Amino acid sequence: MSRVAPARLLIAFAVGCLVLAAALRAGGADRPLFLAVNDAASQWLPATLWSCFTVLGHGLSAVMLLAPTLLRSPGRLAAGLYATPVALLFSRLPKALVDSPRPAAVLDPASFHVEGIRLAGHNSLPSGHAITAFLVVGVLLAGDLRSFPRPLVTLAILAGGAAVAVSRIAVGAHWPSDVLAGAGLGLLAGVAGAQAQRRWPIGSGPAVRALMALVVMACAVVLTRVDTGYPLARPLQFSLCALGVAVAARALWRAWAARGAAVRRPG
Repeated sequence: MSRVAPARLLIAFAVGCLVLAAALRAGGADRPLFLAVNDAASQWLPATLWSCFTVLGHGLSAVMLLAPTLLRSPGRLAAGLYATPVALLFSRLPKALVDSPRPAAVLDPASFHVEGIRLAGHNSLPSGHAITAFLVVGVLLAGDLRSFPRPLVTLAILAGGAAVAVSRIAVGAHWPSDVLAGAGLGLLAGVAGAQAQRRWPIGSGPAVRALMALVVMACAVVLTRVDTGYPLARPLQFSLCALGVAVAARALWRAWAARGAAVRRPG
């Protein structure tokens, strides 16, 4: 198998998601599928868990989820930074160009469940949370085969991304086509970030690792003050902040120790 096989598989999966999203919108299946998934989700899992899944799709939460890679595989965090502007473009441009009302803007409030903030704008396509979640999936899985995670880890990563995407239907914020489009676009952004990191690698030197650690710490501080609109997930939000701060502090300590060793090393 070639080195880029994982990236090719992810691109193929992304295209499949985008095609299916278009088919749902064109075929009129979005509304009944949304109602079915939204109703089933409220019965399968508690609202707190769906709120937690959806908060994992926040951009700052994604930084916290990628933060541990700074200690052993900083290239993956760097790939996430490369992917961010691509993901922002994929999210903002369709929302600006396509008038897509959210479920709460067109459905009877009594016909579905809403958790957290009620979103009723006309910027439903695509789901930004799904883009963010699958950006993380993309940068974690789009490396070469030598760094590809074990099968169970790979399944856990994919399941995590899927849970975030489905949560956007469960909390009443997005149509199924929105989350499928978001998943596809997020994967493409993640693969683009991984390819950029391969082409212009950063993160190997102590100074760059220290800089990325400071970025993680700053994002963690900001996340403590952000109102995500999902109060049931506040404990998870603070736990993610603590994770980010701990990882950043560890990375800064390692960078300082590496610099000290280099200074003491005889010329």
